[in-house]
Parts: sequence; C-alpha cells; structure tokens
Amino acid sequence: MEAPLQQRVVGAIVLVTLGVIFIPALLDGSGYKSRQVQDIEIKEKPEFSSLSQKKVKPVPTPLQENRKEQEKVQQADPKQAYKKPVKTFALQVGTFGSNKNAVKMRDDMRKAGYTAFVFKSTAKGKTSYKVRIGPELERSLLEKIKKDIKKSKKIDGYVVNHP
Repeated sequence: MEAPLQQRVVGAIVLVTLGVIFIPALLDGSGYKSRQVQDIEIKEKPEFSSLSQKKVKPVPTPLQENRKEQEKVQQADPKQAYKKPVKTFALQVGTFGSNKNAVKMRDDMRKAGYTAFVFKSTAKGKTSYKVRIGPELERSLLEKIKKDIKKSKKIDGYVVNHP
C-alpha cells in the first residue's frame, strides 16, 4: 500500500476509535437538568390614598424680551457668515521621489532666507515630495522670488495655488 493512502486509512481508524469512545459520553443524558417551576405568591395591588397637591402659581418670565433677542439673532445675514477662503500662492522649486532629498533642498532654501516647506502629494499611487516657498497672498511677490532664485540658484520654479 502506498504511504499517503496508508496514512489516510490510519487517520480514519483513529477518528472512528475516538468517536466510539467519546460520543457515548457526550450523549448519555447526564448534562440534562430538569427545570423546576416554583409557585410565587403575587400580592394584590396596594391602594394609595390620594394626597392633596398644592397648585403652583406660574412664574412670570421675560418671554417677550427673549423673543425680540431671538428675532435679532435669526435675522442675521446668512451671506455675511460665509466668507470665501483666502487664496494663497506658493513657488514650487522642486519635486522629489525621496523625502530626504526634498528636506535637503528645503534646508538650502531656508539658509538662503526663504520660507520653504515640503508638501507631500500622492498621484496615481506614487508619493512625491514637493519643495515650495511661501505661501504668500500676492502672486507678484512670488514672481520676484522666482526671478531671484533663477539667477542665484539656477532653479526654474513655477507659481502654484496653495494648498
């Protein structure tokens, strides 16, 4: 007889033997416990004597004043509450696949006196690290910085919306 077939036959014999030993022990009924119901005596509903209750006078509230204040609050201009987000710009001077290289360039830009930061972005499953200068409210200021960096560092950046 081949070894795999022999192992299967031996395994089947062991399982049948264990079944013959343990199944009767589980099914002998020793785990069954009968439930005994005890009679409980329920008392009759008690009678309560009615207590006299004092009537409470209503407390005067400055309801009219509160209404006027509420109307003032409700009449606020909803357009005034919503303000457009401030549009800011940044100068992107480099894009790297490695954070280490981006941090190195950011540090170089900071040493040169610029407020630089690393912006992490993910596109099409790839992570890139962008080195940007700013953010600034005025695009023209970043255009000046772009010219300065192009002269001094020979890096050609471009102005982007931030974030």
